[in-house]
Amino acid sequence: MATKSAHPSFLGTVGGELLKLSRQRSLYVMLGAGALLFTFVGLAIFSADNVRTSLKAEPLAFFYNFLDIMGGLFDTGSGIVLLICASRLFGMEYSSGTIRILLARGAGRVQLYFAKLIALAVLGVVLMVGFALVALGLTYGYAMSVTGTFTPLLTLPAIAYTYLEITILVGLLSVAISILLGSTAAIVGRSLAFGIAVALSFFPADNFGTLILGLMTRITHIDAWNKATAYLLGPNLNVLAAKLEPGRQARALFATPNVSVSTEHVWAVIGVYAALFLGVSIVLLLRRDVLE
Repeated sequence: MATKSAHPSFLGTVGGELLKLSRQRSLYVMLGAGALLFTFVGLAIFSADNVRTSLKAEPLAFFYNFLDIMGGLFDTGSGIVLLICASRLFGMEYSSGTIRILLARGAGRVQLYFAKLIALAVLGVVLMVGFALVALGLTYGYAMSVTGTFTPLLTLPAIAYTYLEITILVGLLSVAISILLGSTAAIVGRSLAFGIAVALSFFPADNFGTLILGLMTRITHIDAWNKATAYLLGPNLNVLAAKLEPGRQARALFATPNVSVSTEHVWAVIGVYAALFLGVSIVLLLRRDVLE
């Protein structure tokens, strides 16, 4: 008679990680704070006279502004939530010592790593769907109050929906990078506090770096400083939507490279960072002993 494997299944491990996420009180606090902030920003934007005029006279221009603002809000808000959740989900195992228990019960290190990534990816998709529904509801209510109909926004040219797809793609990529960065920070430091601190400071430092490098170029008259901004992750993520949209450039909310970069270059830089985060995490998980 065959005996049942004592090792936990991969789906069971993913379910366990989803349960851990659902019990993080900080997640609900962040979602509540984010909802309040989003409502405040949305009302502030839609109360502007130029936005009201744009909706009546140029629905397509209104839609483009809507995509730029909502895309930036989602990338920023979801990024903060996922950076913290990823750092917590990985860092808590080291800080509390539960990593030893999980491994002793038969969970493989790589299996545990990817189970956590999938659980975080599920959270990211849920955040995107929830954000999209709230944004749609807010826009629908605003359109009905201003024009009495939602029809102008339903009869936009096909290119508008292409831009919508690009905004969604960029949002999903932001979700993936945030998850990989947060998890890598926690794994490198093997600490909850270290992981959160590094994860949350990475993009502000990255974006502020463009100003520092630009200043160095002015002081030294050496253009290599400006060229270095083309290899920073944050600025490349910020400029991706503009590079993907034909005939229109999305407005970035944060810093972009100080030099001109191609679409292929942007994809390559983001891909290298993603591969680096993934590779470093797996190598450290496999090679380092768990002594905590």
